[in-house]
Amino acid sequence: MSLTESVLFEQLDQSVQLLQEDAGFSYLEALIESGENLLANGDVLVKDGIPSPTAVKQLETIYKQIDLNAYTSEDVRKALQLLFIKGMRADYIQPNHQMTPDSIASFIAYLIEIIAEPDSETRLSIADLTLGTGNLLFTIYHFLTSGKRQVTMTGIENDELLISLASMSSALQQLDMTLYHQDSLQNLLLEPVDVMVGDLPIGYYPVDQNAARFKIAREEGHSYVHHLMLEQGLHYLRPGGFGFYIVPSNLFDSVEGKQLLTYIQSVGHFQGFIQLPKDMFKTEAARKSILIVQKQSESSTQASEVLLGTAPSFNDPTQMKEFLGEINIWKKENLK
Repeated sequence: MSLTESVLFEQLDQSVQLLQEDAGFSYLEALIESGENLLANGDVLVKDGIPSPTAVKQLETIYKQIDLNAYTSEDVRKALQLLFIKGMRADYIQPNHQMTPDSIASFIAYLIEIIAEPDSETRLSIADLTLGTGNLLFTIYHFLTSGKRQVTMTGIENDELLISLASMSSALQQLDMTLYHQDSLQNLLLEPVDVMVGDLPIGYYPVDQNAARFKIAREEGHSYVHHLMLEQGLHYLRPGGFGFYIVPSNLFDSVEGKQLLTYIQSVGHFQGFIQLPKDMFKTEAARKSILIVQKQSESSTQASEVLLGTAPSFNDPTQMKEFLGEINIWKKENLK
């Protein structure tokens, strides 16, 4: 953590702990409250006498020390990421709501740059149907806009706490994005996008009546939510657009998984499947991979050789550079 990120983290963490002690909020609830106070130029929101006058004075003193204009948008994102991690541990957030690590998000950003090869002169549209706190989407955004490229972001999240964190985070980073608080598997007010990303939740989707709209829904019982998300993502991709998803490494092992692959190949192209480094996961069963799909178009083609491989440790920059170079060669030889 850089000095600038550390200072902002400590100041916000201090304000969060003050709100926790005085108002009885959970860590993440207090973080949202503190972020909103900061966005209101340091004016502390008081409701029914909470927080107390003493706490208000202490909070105002902290906020006066914070000048957001002194930080880059990426500095703010990194400081907030650390606060989110601390809050998720403190509040015992369920596994499906855990934040996507920077290392994986940055790796996906590199894959988008190499494989989707977005035009630097044309505005790129990206959507995440499983936004969470937004760290995956924000990390990709900062990477892709490091030059002159313009990127529009859309995030959809059903959990009220998570979308509040994402909204607060984007505002503090001074990022322009469109947010929808809704079930991502319902009909969406979303124009087809160039790139779809997602750290897909694992489990069953409980709304069978809605699941029945999807071609890969199970005939009996609940359907897998991550399977439905992949179908939904392909639906909202523009022709020729790419999807980059974090999925279980055993995604295609089951009968339903094979049916999913058949569906993907009926409307799109299965272009790649990259296993993430083994050292990132406690067990082999928990291991994740990056699935790369492309929606069919008049000019798109199935790669002559699907990109299959295992990413080296993210702690080995030399091997990672070589691996990305190999992906670049694969792109030139297999995706026309």
